[in-house]
Amino acid sequence: MEGLLHRCEAFLINHNLPFLEKVWLADRYKLNRLLILCLREMRPHSKVDLNGSRYYALSDRVKVLLLERLHGAAAPEEIVEPPLDLEAFQRPSDLFFTGTRAKTGRLYYVNPYYVAAWSNVFQEKIHTLSNTEEVFCPCTHEELKAFLMAIHPPQLRINEHNIGPILMAACKMESAGLLKKCATLLLAPHTQLSIFVRLSLLDRCFLHEMIPACLQMVQRPEHLIQMTQQSTYDCLSTRARAFMLDRLTILLQNPGLQPHQCVRCKATSSCTAVTWMCPQCKTYSSDANLLRQTNQIMPQGQQGQGVP
Repeated sequence: MEGLLHRCEAFLINHNLPFLEKVWLADRYKLNRLLILCLREMRPHSKVDLNGSRYYALSDRVKVLLLERLHGAAAPEEIVEPPLDLEAFQRPSDLFFTGTRAKTGRLYYVNPYYVAAWSNVFQEKIHTLSNTEEVFCPCTHEELKAFLMAIHPPQLRINEHNIGPILMAACKMESAGLLKKCATLLLAPHTQLSIFVRLSLLDRCFLHEMIPACLQMVQRPEHLIQMTQQSTYDCLSTRARAFMLDRLTILLQNPGLQPHQCVRCKATSSCTAVTWMCPQCKTYSSDANLLRQTNQIMPQGQQGQGVP
């Protein structure tokens, strides 16, 4: 669904629709990325029809953003997702008829067949379930609420601010689909979470098979050493700390992962492998000792450099 959503947003961005039409669509379907782009396009004192039907159809939140932008305010870098309405889950109905109770006692009414499509825990219980029976789930109230908002339309968009309870709920409810969405965010390079926070989340949810991929984003041994000095480092499991030590060993043994200057383009980078060139005889070698030896005997301006 995320890929289809991106295609729809790209279509709306690239086609010459009226400005308020795009803003209304972004507001109606909670396309916050499109809304931010529209606000960035907008200039202070732009001519916007504030008396038309499209403007009146906007939510109060978006009207405020438009008026602020008209009066010279900067476009927001990020728009926090508004809380979804859980009123439909708070009383039984024809659609939501089975009570689901969290560990902390809070009760929500859900459609067990829909939830079973997202949760192996529900799928195992649904065969022996009667119409009046409650289902006890292994989540806290906050985790269950996050789980319901994430799986029911319009599906709360997972971001750095809400991924914690959603990931915990996905693990406890054994939701492969939700786990995949969380993992995509955690392993994305652009995610604004520190690598140590990502590592801690994966470890807390027992997703140890994903930790090596997470640690691949650490390219400097000193950064890994700094992670071991975090106050919550002792809270990590033995397996997580073992993965960190394995990564540290690789970074210390493989000089190609350390920043170097390319002899061709002069850019400083951290390649996965480096071929060292002797500036005297132009010999190429993957042995970093060649670099150390030549640097000891050559003048500063003629020292060896790495070629990726």
